[in-house]
Amino acid sequence: MSLGRKMIILLAGFLAVAVALTAGSYSLTARSVRARVEEAGNSLVSETALSLDEYFSKLLSLTSSLSVSVSALSGNTVPPDCADLFGRYLDSVRSHGVQDVFMGFENGDFSDATRWSPPEGYDPRIRSWYVEALKKDDAVITTPYRDLITGELIVSVTAPVISPSGKLLGVFGLDVNLAHVQEKVISRRIFGEGIGFLVDRKGFFLASPFPEWDLSESIAIPSTAVPSSLSTPAKALLLGEPGTAFITFRGESAMLFHSPAGDYFTFGVILPETVFRRFVRDIAALHLFGGFVILLLAAVLLFPTVHGLRMSFASLSAVADGIAERLSGNRDITETAFNVQVLGAEIGEAVEDSRVAEFKRFLRSLENALKIIGRQGEEIAALTEEALAIQDNLTDVNRELTERQKIWRNTLNVMETLSGTGDSGGKLQRIADSIRESTGAFGVLLAHHRDGALRNLAITGYHSAALLDVAIPLEGSVAGRAFREKRPVWVEDVSLEPEYGMVHPEVATEVEIPLVHRGRSVGVLEVAFAGEGRPRDDELMETLMPVASALAGLFDVEDARREIKESYRYLAEKLQSVTEIHHLETADHMDRIGAYSRLAAEALGKSREEQDDIEIFSRLHDIGKLRVPMSILGKAGPLTDDEMALVRNHPRWGAELIGGAEWLASVRRICMTHHEKWDGSGYPLGLSGDEIPWEGQVVALADVYDALRSPRGYKDSLSHEEAVRIILSGDGRTEPRHFSPEILDFFRNSHREMDRIFESRRGR
Repeated sequence: MSLGRKMIILLAGFLAVAVALTAGSYSLTARSVRARVEEAGNSLVSETALSLDEYFSKLLSLTSSLSVSVSALSGNTVPPDCADLFGRYLDSVRSHGVQDVFMGFENGDFSDATRWSPPEGYDPRIRSWYVEALKKDDAVITTPYRDLITGELIVSVTAPVISPSGKLLGVFGLDVNLAHVQEKVISRRIFGEGIGFLVDRKGFFLASPFPEWDLSESIAIPSTAVPSSLSTPAKALLLGEPGTAFITFRGESAMLFHSPAGDYFTFGVILPETVFRRFVRDIAALHLFGGFVILLLAAVLLFPTVHGLRMSFASLSAVADGIAERLSGNRDITETAFNVQVLGAEIGEAVEDSRVAEFKRFLRSLENALKIIGRQGEEIAALTEEALAIQDNLTDVNRELTERQKIWRNTLNVMETLSGTGDSGGKLQRIADSIRESTGAFGVLLAHHRDGALRNLAITGYHSAALLDVAIPLEGSVAGRAFREKRPVWVEDVSLEPEYGMVHPEVATEVEIPLVHRGRSVGVLEVAFAGEGRPRDDELMETLMPVASALAGLFDVEDARREIKESYRYLAEKLQSVTEIHHLETADHMDRIGAYSRLAAEALGKSREEQDDIEIFSRLHDIGKLRVPMSILGKAGPLTDDEMALVRNHPRWGAELIGGAEWLASVRRICMTHHEKWDGSGYPLGLSGDEIPWEGQVVALADVYDALRSPRGYKDSLSHEEAVRIILSGDGRTEPRHFSPEILDFFRNSHREMDRIFESRRGR
């Protein structure tokens, strides 16, 4: 084989080494760069979103403070001239981007720092900034708009102004120019690249490098400007969730980083994939260049001595063959680096055997070059192992965060749905199950403070349901200590705790977290672990404390709900007593009406809360008769037409007596519609079909049935069978068409239970 061919083989071997190392370097570099870009992107959007949130929070706080100042200066009346006052306010807050200070008054007047004169007919009370502030009853950032004169984006921060006596004086606000916010948003880039933007919670752009998008384009609505791929992550943006998404933007792949900026806005950055690929390509090119520089150095050292090394190149040819043989079967970069080091050692031995100084120098240079390549390979392999270790660690952290988020999400979902229902037991059980599943606990208890003790409302684990509603004393128990001291208690080994009361023999560690709301303990969250004693886990505590805070608020709301219900019942009983005294309706009659109504509500599938309400409020259906003269109510014979017309006003009078309180809406509907009939022949409104509220339909049947069964001055009582016949078949005065089909079905199925109610509450 000729020397030239051997040289080619040798160089081919070097090239194979360079290609193998470069390929491995490119793959590792791509992974490392992507991880770094994603980390930098998430960090940038989080920091920027936090900065924006702090800015808008300051504006909200500032608005609230100034509105209180206006209230204090105004007293209970509107000050005669606010322009000078607002001007001084404007001078003090102009550095925050505020361009005007204004107030709309409840009497329809308007005043601001610029002394702007509203056009004729201008009413601030119908403006969105006025309405939104009153709706929230607190400082609020209202819907952004574009200034008709300057064309700049403006957002108003408004808050209601309440006088010391509680009277609404108007709505105070600040007009904030978003120009400096836009500059900050647009300037935020990842490694000097990317497109920053800010959207509100409706998806409309407020800041971006494309001015034509502002208030004109929505991230959730595809258009010629906004690609459809943005609509996929738009839901997460509008819900205020942080994250990363992969989209197609302007014809190329891109990464979208986003994070909520408080309750009103979301900040994001779009980074084209070409930026990432350019980073990787530049780094890989640098590595490739270094490899080829080494090859070039080897060639420079070889060729000047070629003519004097003909015989020595036989061994060099063998070395080249060895390189090709060793590298051809390599499976990863670690094996490549190891083989390169072995080849370097073999070349070192060839140096010692060579008798030609030039060839020795050449082989020595080649040996050094392979050592450098070997070290680079080792470094790359080490970086690979480090990157994989980091990835494993991030996977563990992500798993932990996912479990923590799951607990919080389940708790929030339960909180949102629980506020509208009385079924708290099942929802609390869901929270307990979620905590146990996510923490790997042996058992979880939720205890509520009632009647001087802690009572278990929800329990999971422990292999026993006997603990439900068990009373835990406040003294002499670990749970009671946490409740009294308002701080968590972590008992690593329950066998060493004198106040521990054994719940289950397998429990080794117990954590008691007090549920504290507004400085008051309302309950305890208990989490127990089996096996060996478990040392205090701060990460677990960080997970459970927000859940405990949410549960405390929930328990406090439930206490308030129960107190209000007791007040409802007390008031209804007092009004019932007044009704009984006035128009001789007995307490037994009104109790029976309540019992019939509850029976019907249960059969119709109404909630426990609705069943409780109709049982109480149906007793007040005839409270309007308080305005009917006693001479008419007590008349023994038939009523005249005029007297009957007067009596038929009692539904309206009852609704008027009840008043407009929101919590009495159910009793107003009962008073107003219990004489309406399904076919429209009732009074006072002549409603028909489903126009009649379900409460009115139920009480109408209950009242007719009890009236048929009860004696009156002008008639005798009827038997249950006769009352059933009249309601289901009719007698000319009462007809089946007067009742809804659903109510009649209930009566057919449940009239015997109504008879038992009548007999059990007759003349008690």
